[in-house]
Amino acid sequence: MNTKKRALISVSDKSGIVEFAKSLTELGFEIISTGGTHRLLKESGVDVIKVTDVTGFPEIMDGRVKTLNPFVHGGILANRSIDSHMKEAEELKISMIDMVVVNLYPFEQTVTNPDASHELIIENIDIGGPTMLRSAAKNHNDVAVITDPVDYEKVIDEIKETGSTTLDTREYLAFKTFRHTADYDSLISNYFSGRLEGDIRGYLQVSTPLNKELRYGENPHQSAGYYSRNAEQIVEVFHGKALSYNNFIDIDAALKLIGKFDDKLCLAILKHTNPCGIATGETIEEAHAKALATDTLSPFGGIVITNKEMTLAGAEAINKVFTEIIIAPSYSEEAETKLKKKKNRRLLTYSPERLKRLLNSKYTVSCLDGYLSQDLDYAKDDVNNWKVATDRQPTAEEMEALKFGWSTVATLKSNAVCFTKADRTIGLGIGQTSRIDSTEIAISKAKKFGLEIKGSICASDGFFPFRDSIDAMHELGITAIIQPGGSKGDQECIEACNEYGITMIMTGMRHFRH
Repeated sequence: MNTKKRALISVSDKSGIVEFAKSLTELGFEIISTGGTHRLLKESGVDVIKVTDVTGFPEIMDGRVKTLNPFVHGGILANRSIDSHMKEAEELKISMIDMVVVNLYPFEQTVTNPDASHELIIENIDIGGPTMLRSAAKNHNDVAVITDPVDYEKVIDEIKETGSTTLDTREYLAFKTFRHTADYDSLISNYFSGRLEGDIRGYLQVSTPLNKELRYGENPHQSAGYYSRNAEQIVEVFHGKALSYNNFIDIDAALKLIGKFDDKLCLAILKHTNPCGIATGETIEEAHAKALATDTLSPFGGIVITNKEMTLAGAEAINKVFTEIIIAPSYSEEAETKLKKKKNRRLLTYSPERLKRLLNSKYTVSCLDGYLSQDLDYAKDDVNNWKVATDRQPTAEEMEALKFGWSTVATLKSNAVCFTKADRTIGLGIGQTSRIDSTEIAISKAKKFGLEIKGSICASDGFFPFRDSIDAMHELGITAIIQPGGSKGDQECIEACNEYGITMIMTGMRHFRH
């Protein structure tokens, strides 16, 4: 039985592996390797043994079976402190393997490639790799296991200093390994879940790497981190200081808001995840002026998001109000130059195509000692299913305003009521314990900023239970109302609308946001 220290190396991510293997050989290790890793090491001048020379068995079935062998796993799993293990290994001529250096087939890169076939994805499910990793991690008392190239230098330095890796280091590496294999299996499970029809999840798979460590959370005494696989693909910060926890929350709200308005140029101003104003227009500056008019006080230090390229004229309009974050799909060169003059302002781009992926995903939050998960509220309301419950039909202009208002109210926190025209918000009532309070706030906001409510429409995320709300709408000069319907008081509200000549649409779909 070979008593020389041995390391088995088989990696798909080959960054730094040649230098690491050379350092190991200088420290007296014998290197065993497979396939492409063996070729690379040999071509780089590393003295390396083929795994087939260790197992006495060829790689078969296009490489699907090569390390699943007692001469490999016996050498990894033998407990050096148990005499019977070592006696068996000696009798079977199984030499010990003291280090396993493996990272897995690139399943994640393959499964996120839109051109990858199902067959290619299946072939990138690693079997031998996770088995070796789990074996080595289980036996970390005797075996060092490395999955991350970032650990190569630490391991070499420790061996040089002490002659071996410490148990603390091996336990830490084992922890990283089990975390890695759990994440890998989670990706595979989620892939199959996405292919199969029906609710077959059974488990909520939450296994996501740390994308960015944040300075702190909502408040300085709270630690925080951002965990994501896809954030850099959906949004990119290309100017300004690092994002905070609260910035991430606000950006998420802004993206989910703009996703409701994808048919024409739209701009929204947000503060603390709530819209201050939303508007459409022919140009960025026109939409910004309309959105800002809804509330000229709150936008200071807020966020602006638009679904069209940021122009110089748009940038100049936005620049008149201190805006902490600006988000657009792209920026003209002149707009970018203008906006970058403020060093601490964050400028972000986002991918509209990848935003669609976000909007079709699940929304998950921690709750009690578990999680709540649901589909995001992006079911497209079918206008053909809307019911005009009153005698009076909406005019064409009112219908456009009702559509805009219904999209707007779906972005507000409940209870929510808003007054809008076809192209802008007039008054927003957000997050109150009663619909009456939300209505009163929407009214007071419109009046505070000198906006005319008369002739606008009213949208409510929930039903109106009594006609007193309709009476109030009539006094304000509201011409049309859109709401889900479904209250015992629906008929009373319909009769009140008919009495006043107000149009009321019932959508049959509510948009509560707690």
